[in-house]
Amino acid sequence: MGFQTRILVSMLLVIVLALAGTMYVAWDFTGDQEEAYNAQRLIRKEASVERSLNYTLDRLPSWLQTEDIPSAFSDRICELADIHGMDIALYRPNGRLLTESTLTDDAGAIIQLSIDVLEALNDSDERILGKSDNDVVNVYWHVRNQSGLVLGIVGVRYEKRALEAGDFKAFWSQLAPLYIVLFLGGALLAVILSNGLVRHLRLIRDRMRELQPGVQQTPIEYARADAIGELVDQYNALLNQLQAAVQELAKREREGAWRMMAMQVAHEIKNPLTPIKLGAQQLERSWLDKKQDFDERLRRYTRVVAEQIDILAEISQDFSMLAAVGMETLEEVDLANLTNEVTTLYEQSNPQIEWRISAPTSAVVVDGSRAHLARAMNNLITNAIDAVRNEDQASITIALDVDKDGKATLSFEDNGTGIPADKQGEIFEPHFTSKAKGTGLGLFITDSIVRQMNGQIEFRSTEGSGSVFSLVFCTKKKGPLIEALS
Repeated sequence: MGFQTRILVSMLLVIVLALAGTMYVAWDFTGDQEEAYNAQRLIRKEASVERSLNYTLDRLPSWLQTEDIPSAFSDRICELADIHGMDIALYRPNGRLLTESTLTDDAGAIIQLSIDVLEALNDSDERILGKSDNDVVNVYWHVRNQSGLVLGIVGVRYEKRALEAGDFKAFWSQLAPLYIVLFLGGALLAVILSNGLVRHLRLIRDRMRELQPGVQQTPIEYARADAIGELVDQYNALLNQLQAAVQELAKREREGAWRMMAMQVAHEIKNPLTPIKLGAQQLERSWLDKKQDFDERLRRYTRVVAEQIDILAEISQDFSMLAAVGMETLEEVDLANLTNEVTTLYEQSNPQIEWRISAPTSAVVVDGSRAHLARAMNNLITNAIDAVRNEDQASITIALDVDKDGKATLSFEDNGTGIPADKQGEIFEPHFTSKAKGTGLGLFITDSIVRQMNGQIEFRSTEGSGSVFSLVFCTKKKGPLIEALS
């Protein structure tokens, strides 16, 4: 049941209950009036009968006895009963029936009055009310002669006048048209009020449905100062707050995007500069030490510098498109050769670390980007070096394996501090880092690079024991990674 229907039904129910209550009160008032009328009518009839009997007694001899009552009053009580529409009976002082007037077949006077009635008559000179029911009233009093002696007891049987069914029909026939008009008018008023109430609620509902962040909306206009007006005012206030919050959020998002891009640029530029710096330092020491293979070292350093400069150029190109690391086309890359070249400089510049590097002598060809793969390796090797920096016997193992299905796995294992279990679900999220000066973008970028080359990155880590990161690719012969892993 809808909200408007509930309002309409509730208002109609109130109207019906009000009309029914009015009818009940009117009917109950009529019944009370009828009761009061019956009581007054009984008093008048009793008084009239008593006066008539006393009038007759005053004209009878004073020596009249109880046995003479039937002969003296037989005609009189029948006359009185006929005039007043009630049954009259005369009893001995001991309550035994002497004579009666019967107007109806089922009237029938009581043969012997009860002890309770006799005791009540002896204790009072007034009329007393005998045993009665809803339709009949019995009243008794003493009859005395001129000397004041009790000759007998008068009993009057009186039938109440009830509100007839015809009276109720007449009563209802007078009220029914008025009630119908009131009901129809109340129903019409309920429809108008409910429509007015629900119309504004529907307007607020429709506005809330149309509400979208960043879309300008006009406030609702409502001039009345009622409950709907308070609701409209609250909606307009919340609308203004939402628009201000959306603008502030958009501003913060723009600022955050620029900050994140700046951090990403700085992080990506730092990685290629590291091997260039290390190579320059080694080349300087070779020159000072007058190494015999200085020319070979110079050529190798020149090649590495050229590659790292190419990486820097690609980084610049990537971030020129709002830090997108996308690779439009993939090329054939010898993963084994690239692994040896990238790891050589780190191995020579970190002699305090025990390096275990193994890779096939034959080519391991995958589809990818040589520069992007080098960047991913730089990130993982740098993280491994940072993880073992405080270890007494630091070791890093880099291994490239190819299984019989053509799946190539390049793993980077260290015996460093490891990653806490509660943080392992966040390591590929932006800004996650366990370093004091880290930006938290290295693993995020590495994961993006690997996924764009149809590969996947896996890891396992135990806090205090070290970590293993693995890059999994399909070699050129096996096709997509999903096919090889299925």
